[in-house]
Amino acid sequence: MNLLFGYLVIARKANNLASGLATMFLGFGVSALIGKDVVGATIAVLPRLLLPGLAGLPRLYSSLFKFDMLVFLVIPTAILVWWLLFRTRWGLGVRAVGENADIAFASGRNPRRIRYQALFVAGLLSGLAAAHLTLAYTMTWTEYMTGGRGFIAVALVIFSRWHPIRAIAGALVFSGAVAFQLLLQSSGVQISPFLLDTLPYILTLVVLIAWGGNRKQSAPASLGRVYLGME
Repeated sequence: MNLLFGYLVIARKANNLASGLATMFLGFGVSALIGKDVVGATIAVLPRLLLPGLAGLPRLYSSLFKFDMLVFLVIPTAILVWWLLFRTRWGLGVRAVGENADIAFASGRNPRRIRYQALFVAGLLSGLAAAHLTLAYTMTWTEYMTGGRGFIAVALVIFSRWHPIRAIAGALVFSGAVAFQLLLQSSGVQISPFLLDTLPYILTLVVLIAWGGNRKQSAPASLGRVYLGME
């Protein structure tokens, strides 16, 4: 799906926003078509493991610290992405294309090829996240997106200022808000879950207000721009 999106915006020079929305809705339809025969089916979910040293916590609170193996892989994956982006020549090319594709081309790099490569890696990581939700929570991709979680991922990128290591803290904050909501509901506290669901977006707005005028905290300069230069 990411390579299809890449073909639209890189090869055909289509608008990024329109192509992204079209690809997303295509994903809705394809996932519903392919998965119609397994709707309601039971699958074996991944076992959850409690963090070491927290076995003495009450059951109500220990559930906040139980994760499956894919969650434990998040931190080393984020570190690996950080290393690729900031400690390798390929990562330097990705960041250069993200800031100014024309300058990257002048330095001998192929912006289109690098963008395809970056989209491919991003698609693999997104697929891992979707597989985790399916195996850990029996959630379909359509439920993932329509529940707003896909857009929370976008908010997380803004919150972390496009930095993989800071994304770890952001993911803990956003997921902690969801877990805290479930904890409050199970404790009988009368707080609207719809109000708590807005917390990640409120955090995003706060970040945009606080960092909106700071060039160091802004998005890559060429984000969403169609590259019209040479191959």
